[in-house]
Amino acid sequence: MPDNHMQTIAYLFAKRDVDAPMPRGWRQLNGAEINYRFANETYAVYSVDEDEELLVMHLSDNGTGRLEADDDREKCIWNSMVDQLNLECDDTDMEWRIYTNGPDLIAIDLDEDEFAVLRKRPGR
Repeated sequence: MPDNHMQTIAYLFAKRDVDAPMPRGWRQLNGAEINYRFANETYAVYSVDEDEELLVMHLSDNGTGRLEADDDREKCIWNSMVDQLNLECDDTDMEWRIYTNGPDLIAIDLDEDEFAVLRKRPGR
């Protein structure tokens, strides 16, 4: 992980059950907030368990995007439902619930039942 702050967040969620209540000060984003935070942005996604960058995602405001993991790049379409971010890519489909404490973002992968830390990156 890039810095101590993100490592602290990862540690907070690494042993947490995805079905447990969120820590005090964290709340779930709704669809409009997901659109606002993610459209035309690039995020690095970090595993809370493995302490490594899993992938980079860039989502455009027209509902398209891309995922980059290792040397693999996938084209995607995305949308936000009532309370989750959905990505349908070439080889990968993901459904995430997104939580924030203000500046920080955590995602719960609904298929894998795991947490990931999201960090905004400059666009590429």
